[in-house]
This record gives sequence, C-alpha cells and structure tokens, in this order.
Amino acid sequence: MEDISLTDYLDYYVSDIMHKDQRIVYVVVLDPKGRVLSHSNIKEYGKIYTDHITKQALKATDITVQKTTDNNGNEIVDVAAPLKISTKHWGVCRVGFSLQEVKEGIRTLRNEIISMIALMLMGSLAFIGIFAKTFATPLIKLAKTMDQITEKGDLDIKCPEPTPRRDEIGRLQASFSWMVKRLREANKEKMKAFDMMCQTEKMATVGNLAAGVAHEINNPLGGIILCFKNLTETDMDEKTKKEHIEVINSGLIKIQNTVRELLDFARKTPITIVPSSINSLLEESLNLADALLSKKGINIKKELSQDIPLLPVDPNKIQQVFLNIIINAAHAMGDRGTLFLSSKVEDEMCVISITDTGPGMDPEILARIFDPFFTTKKPGKGTGLGLAVSKAIVEQHGGSIEVISKKGAGAKFIVKLPIKGNEKT
Repeated sequence: MEDISLTDYLDYYVSDIMHKDQRIVYVVVLDPKGRVLSHSNIKEYGKIYTDHITKQALKATDITVQKTTDNNGNEIVDVAAPLKISTKHWGVCRVGFSLQEVKEGIRTLRNEIISMIALMLMGSLAFIGIFAKTFATPLIKLAKTMDQITEKGDLDIKCPEPTPRRDEIGRLQASFSWMVKRLREANKEKMKAFDMMCQTEKMATVGNLAAGVAHEINNPLGGIILCFKNLTETDMDEKTKKEHIEVINSGLIKIQNTVRELLDFARKTPITIVPSSINSLLEESLNLADALLSKKGINIKKELSQDIPLLPVDPNKIQQVFLNIIINAAHAMGDRGTLFLSSKVEDEMCVISITDTGPGMDPEILARIFDPFFTTKKPGKGTGLGLAVSKAIVEQHGGSIEVISKKGAGAKFIVKLPIKGNEKT
C-alpha cells in the first residue's frame, strides 16, 4: 500500500513537471538498479535501463548534463539529479529537454542579425556610392578633358569651370587649369617659333634655288654673250661664224632645259592617267638608254613579275622617272657594271627596284639625294633637279620613292606605286 502511494506520488510529480514546461520531452525516476519507478510515458514503467546515459547518471554524485537524441533524431539535453537522503541513495531523476525551441530561437536570431547586416551593408553601399560620385565627378570631368586633349591634340578645347573646393580635389582642379593654360601659352610660342623656322627654311630654299639657277644659267649664258660679241664685233669666215652660232644654240638649249626642269619641279603639271604596264615602261626606258648602257658595257639583269596588273599612271611621267634613275645609275657605275631591275606586288602596291653596282653614297650625300639642285656631277653636267622632279612625280601618283645605299656597295632605288590608284592632283 505504501509502494502504491509512493508510485502515485511520483506519477503526480512527473505529470506536474511535464505540464510546467513545454520543452520537457520526458521525466523518468529510476531506482539504484536502473528500474523505472515513474515515467512520463506509462508504457516505460518497470523497465530497466542499461544505456550509457543511465549508467553515468547512477554513478554521478552531482547533477549531470548530457546530450543525446530521441528516436526521431531530435537533439535532447538530458539532466540527471541523484536522489539522496543523507547517505541513502534512492536512485536518480532524469529530465529530457528538447533543443528544438532553442534552435528555432537561434535560427530566428541569426536571420535577424543577417537582415540587419544586409540593411546596414546596403545603407553603407548607398552612402559610399553617393560619396564616391560626389568625390569622383570632378575627376571624371578632368579625365574626359585630358582624353580629348590627348586624342585630338587641341589645347583650345573648352575646359569645365571647376567648382570652388578647399580639399585635394580643388587643388587638383586648380593645378589642371594652370597646366592647360601653360600648355596653351607654350603651344602658341611653339607655333611662332615654327612659323619663323619655316620662313627661315623658305628663305634658305629660295637662296639655294637662286644659286642653282644662276649657276646653271650663267655658264651657257657667258658663252652665248662671248660668241654674240665676236659675231657682231669681229670679222670671221663662214666656218667660224657657224661654230659660234652652234655654241649659242647649244647654250640656249641648256638654258631652256634648266628652265623646263625648274618649272616641272616648281609646279605639278596635270597627269594623264592611263592603265599602263609597268614592265613595258621599264623595257621602254631601257631601250631609250640602250646607247648609253652599251657604250659603258653595262649588263642588264631583270626579274619582272608577270602578275602585275595594269596600273593607273601617267606613262610618260613614270617613264621619265625610270629613265632618270637608269641614266644616273649608268653615270655612277662608269665603265662596266651590272644594273638589276625587278618588279613585284606587295601589300596592294607595285614595288619597282633599280639597283646598280656603283660606288654607293656617303650618308651625307644620301640624306640630300632628293634635294633640288643637289648633284655630285661636275659643273655643267647636270642641274640636280632630276631626282627631285622624279620624287614629285611619284608622290603625285600617290606612291613613294626611296634609296638604299652604302659606300662601296652600290645604290638601290625603290619606287612604290598604288595598284588601285591614289593619284594626287
């Protein structure tokens, strides 16, 4: 009767504990041998527990807390309190608390923290964006202005008026405005110096031109004056008179040729474009110079491509260029030598090479080879306008001419003409 009363009391106690806290999963009272004296689940009554947690709880002299799981895998905290009265050990009381609610609380708190961090981050990014825009706008304007100056090279471009600021950006804007102002002033000074240099160069060119013309005209003109004076003031026979007249005619022809070459150089005469075969123009130029080449014993070697289409050129002008280069090469080689002629297509251009085995040129001569009135021939043997006129003709066709030479290694003239036509009027 006493055991029944004790059991009823324990059941009442267990039931009361279960109702006080919803987190309690179970309450069990065990005797010292592990037999269930009372349990929140009546089906467990009378069973003997031999599990690890029970053994630890029965051995412990103080309250123990252990973590375990139920049959559904949910985590539970098992709190075991020994039942002692004086030195008498009556068993142990185990209470299981579910961690589900705690986990839910932690999850909820974590989500709230994450939400707060996200809101703070978004607010910080918005603030940083506004601050960065305010900070970077003047720098972006300065960069755009500098890009325009760099790309177009126009220092007169209007710079944005900087907003008065006292920070580093304000100082940078002021420095930039000062730099642009100084660049404009320096550019104006440079243009003035360039204009003066151009004027000086023009005067030097005019001086060289005048000196060249005077030299080329004075020599035959002196002979003409002398012969004319002899004809008018001296009695002479018919033979002598005829010789004087021939000298006068020869001098006049030299003066006429000099003036014509000067006019060809000074003004670009209109060119008549006709589809022409470059190889044929080279062959015709060789035929015209055949007497001179044969007289000097010069061998001809040719490597002319047959894939070159008809070029839109003025055949007379281009033949004049080829003939002038060939004759100059013949004079440079003297007696004996070899003249190489080649033609090919390269990068939408027709490339013509004329190479001699002459003595070559010093760098000083090479640098002035296309200058008007510059010649290495003896006085009276050339005006020095041939290559200058040839260069003007080639450039009028939209092409280019260059010479490669070393002292003792001959000279190579390279003429490039556009295949599709790019003539300049």
